[in-house]
Order: sequence, then structure tokens, then C-alpha cells
Amino acid sequence: MGAADAGAGAVVLMSRPQGYFGLPRDIVLIDGKEPTDVKLGVPTDSVTILRLAAADIGRPLVAMFNQERIVARAWPAAENRIAVAELTY
Repeated sequence: MGAADAGAGAVVLMSRPQGYFGLPRDIVLIDGKEPTDVKLGVPTDSVTILRLAAADIGRPLVAMFNQERIVARAWPAAENRIAVAELTY
């Protein structure tokens, strides 16, 4: 985990290893919100990171790319754990 993850209760990565997230071309949502770390315009990002509060540990959250959807569970960052929602489309 990096310095940006300090203080996060949980860290969740949404990954698309066979392509990129293209905003506004694609629908990209993690936990119901559009990620702020994916650049607009020409697609260049294949991973987005969501940092959650400790109160959100253990709850399910939805990662969505266009019509593909996967549910992940947030794990405690204090235990050096992260969750990865990997989309295959």
C-alpha cells in the first residue's frame, strides 16, 4: 500500500486488464459513483482505486463497466489487505 492509502479503512481496486476505462464513452462506476482518478478523453487508465472508511469494511460493493458488473467485499487495510474487482470484458 502506498502513502495515499494511509488512513483508509479499506482499499478496493477495480481493474480491466484487457482494456481501458474511457470516460465519458463508457459507464464506469465503483460503489455507485464514477471514479475521480480515471482521466476523461482518450482511454489510458485500466485501474481505479476506491478508499473507504473503516465503517465500510466487510460490506459488498458493486464495480460496473458498461454492462459488466461484479461484486467485491472491502477488507481491512490495517491487515495489509486490498480487494480487487477484476473485469474480464
